[in-house]
This record gives sequence, C-alpha cells and structure tokens, in this order.
Amino acid sequence: MGEGAERRVLLCVAGLTPQIITESLYVLMVERGERVDEVRVITTLGGRRRIEELLLKPESGKFFEFCREYGFDPASVHFDEMTVELLRRPGGVALEDIRTVEENVYAGDQICEVVRGLTADAGVRLHASAAGGRKTMGIYLTAAMQLFGRAQDCLSHVLVNEDFETHPDFFYKPRVPRTLRTRDGREVSTASAEIYLADIPFIRLRGLGAGWPGGDAGSYGELVRRTQEDLDLAESAQEMRLDTAARSVTVADRSVHLPPREFFYYLLFIHLRRSGRGQGGFVALGEIRREDLEAVFRVVTAAEGRERGLEEYELVAGYDFVGDLSGWVGLSYVAPEFETTFREVKSKIKRRFGEAGLRERYVITTRGRRGDSRYGIRFPPEHVRVV
Repeated sequence: MGEGAERRVLLCVAGLTPQIITESLYVLMVERGERVDEVRVITTLGGRRRIEELLLKPESGKFFEFCREYGFDPASVHFDEMTVELLRRPGGVALEDIRTVEENVYAGDQICEVVRGLTADAGVRLHASAAGGRKTMGIYLTAAMQLFGRAQDCLSHVLVNEDFETHPDFFYKPRVPRTLRTRDGREVSTASAEIYLADIPFIRLRGLGAGWPGGDAGSYGELVRRTQEDLDLAESAQEMRLDTAARSVTVADRSVHLPPREFFYYLLFIHLRRSGRGQGGFVALGEIRREDLEAVFRVVTAAEGRERGLEEYELVAGYDFVGDLSGWVGLSYVAPEFETTFREVKSKIKRRFGEAGLRERYVITTRGRRGDSRYGIRFPPEHVRVV
C-alpha cells in the first residue's frame, strides 16, 4: 500500500463457520481484483477457536492456502489473532456464544463501537460482510453501518450455491477443481461452485447524530434513540433562520451563536448555495469572487446599523479579517493562507453546530476528492431565511 493510500478493510462477523471470510476474500481479490489490506473479524470464543484452527495456521490454514494458490503475499493482508475482536461482557470476560438477551445487548454495543472506530479513520475504506455469526450479529452490523457508514463504505452478504454452502471443506473456489462429498453422499466438483457478494444498499444516517465524528460514545440503544431524535428534528424543521444582528443560526428549537468571522464565512456559503453557484451551490475556493464577499459584507453591516462596502471594513469592529480575505479571492490560484484559514473556520463552525445539536446537514461540508474539493451547505436554500 503506497504512502497516503486508503487502507481497505474487510470487516466480518463470524461464528462457527469461518468459511464466509475466505469466500468474501475470494470474490473481492480474485473475481473483482480489489485490494484488501486488513481483515477484521468480530466473533465469540468459539468462533475465534475455529478461525485460528481452520484459517490462521501458516502451514495448513485455509487463508494461507488461498493466498498461495492465487499468488497473494499473505503478509500484504493483515489478518492474524490481533485482528480478531472478541465479544465480551462488561467485565471483560469473553462470550463463548450469544444466547441471552443481555449477551445480544453486549454484542450490539461492541459491533457498533468497532464500526464507529473504523469509520472515524478517514484513511479507511470499509467493506462490511454481514454473512456470519448469529443472525443478530449481522443485524447489528447492518444497523451500525447505517449509523456510521460513509459514502466510500459498503455492506454485503456472501452467497454460495446449496451444495457448497457451509460445507466443512469448502472455503473458496480453488484454481484446480476438487471433488467434495455432500451431506447426502453425492460427489460434486468445486468447478460448479458459485460465490457471490450481494451488495446491500443501506441508508447512511451519519451526521444526523450518532455518526457525528467526535461525538460522545454511547450504547447501541442510546445511539439509536439519539439518531431518531435527530431524524424527527430533520423532518420537522422546515426553516433555517439566520439572524444577522445576533449572528445566530436557528433550526427548530436549536440555535448556535457565531463570532463575526465564523458567521461571515457561514453566511458566505449560504449566499453561494442560494445563488446556485458552482455545482449545486458547492464551489471550489478558487471560484469565490470579490463580489460574493461584497454582498455578504453589506448584509452583515446593514444589520449593525449602516450598510458598508468592503473598502470600509476597518470601520467595522470585529471584521479586520475581511481585509485578508478580500486579498485572497479572485487570484489565479488558491492562496495557502486562504485554504488554511478556511479549514480552521470550517472546523470551528462544525464543532459549534455539533455542540448545539445541529448536525452535518447544516454545516459547511466537502464534496470531491483531495485536490478537487468543493464546499457547500446541503440544507435546501429555499428553506433558509436571512433576517
């Protein structure tokens, strides 16, 4: 993996049939030609024993056999005892299995926390497989992906045709066909085996509440409750109100007050969103023009008693930053100082909105990849009122 490249992680929930791990690797690495840098597995004590016995022995383990057969360096895929996550009770005792209501609650909380941690890393691209383990494990993994999954993350379920599904000797489709005996005594060739990774579309709720980066951790049930509250807020909130005199942003019963610089930047991106500039209101920093600053400055100064143009910025207390900002826009390149300052202000706005319970839908967000980033506010411009 080259410097700066994203780390591709396959996350599986598994029980006593670890075949789903190598079957998933086969489809991803052989059939799709994708790179997998790490395999993370969430399982029980019984599941870990099966993984170590059947997959991770260097001489006979099916993971190493798969790599040798298809010419992959096993060292290029981080998969060992350290990447196998054991489900535990609150006191730290590992679960042998998941049988009780309480054990299901523990599993849900831990699965949620593992997904939360992986998706908090901007350098990780997560592929989650919900095929293994107890059914509730797959359900919790799917729910966690809905809470925390990002645009680059995906969810799937591995499917194998009936003769080979959960067959104790079938772990992937070998390069040279082999003959296996089915439970009913028939002989079948692995040449007829079919393995599919069925991609599962899921609704991404990240940014509404539980998935908010940097937010307080909580149990699975608490995260669901908080996210539902924010969904209710999003559904009921028909208007965003910007009070230029108070420098406040209000949605429903939640308000955030911003210092002059942060409010100016926020109002600038509201202006760009409402004017439809760029790609649906999302602009690159180099596309911001002096006349955009002029329009916003006149709005904020009018709210303070007298409308002024940019040339009079020194006469308005708290707006010294406008001098630098007006010198940075309209250039043939993006000034490094502009980009650095913008990122700092954007981060502060995001933090203040998060503290007020206003989530990603309302802040200045990013679209596109590094080097081609565009910025804007997702909230519908027709529901924004500036007073």
